Amino acid sequence: MLEQNNLPLKLRFKQGSILNFVGMILDKCQSLYTNNQDFLSLSADDRSILLHNLFKHTGSLCANFIGYKIHLFDCPAYFSTLEIITHPDVLPAAKRIAKRLNFDIIIMKLFLAILSFSTTRYTVYLKTSPDNLSNIKQILRIQDIYIEMAWRYLVYRCNFEQAVICFSDLIRGYFAVDEAVVKTQEVQWLTDTISSVVTQTEQTLTLN
Repeated sequence: MLEQNNLPLKLRFKQGSILNFVGMILDKCQSLYTNNQDFLSLSADDRSILLHNLFKHTGSLCANFIGYKIHLFDCPAYFSTLEIITHPDVLPAAKRIAKRLNFDIIIMKLFLAILSFSTTRYTVYLKTSPDNLSNIKQILRIQDIYIEMAWRYLVYRCNFEQAVICFSDLIRGYFAVDEAVVKTQEVQWLTDTISSVVTQTEQTLTLN
């Protein structure tokens, strides 16, 4: 952000810098999986299914949250470039996401963990038939643990009413992310980047 803001106005937030930013964030999102002992406890097949089904959502949420924290969404030029490199229909969803990310880092990490173990088949329709998880009970148990941790943290940090509101806001934020994922499904550079990161993550998990 500092480098971009030091550039002349016409040179800020061009396509190359935004593509590099998105690629860097998605690459770092591997740690959501490679550093999570619960994820590592799953079979290789179940890890692969979750990665392929969920990374586009967790990666998108993570990238948007970081963008929010560094005030990238305060820059109109960013949205203009985003519209060019993705699709005009993505812009309304991106702006909705930007309004729904006012969470502290702990609750966002817990929400990303919850999402990483989600067994829901999302609203991106692929030609391939869905794979079945071999141990769905184990995955749901792990997800329940993170949900309870998030709830306990929120009740401790604020109160019952605010905790309910925060969970509601998280779900609304996720719906906005899901909408953006659906609308960017045909954006080739993004699909290729996500596919590459998923492959790298699987290789890292296998080597470890």
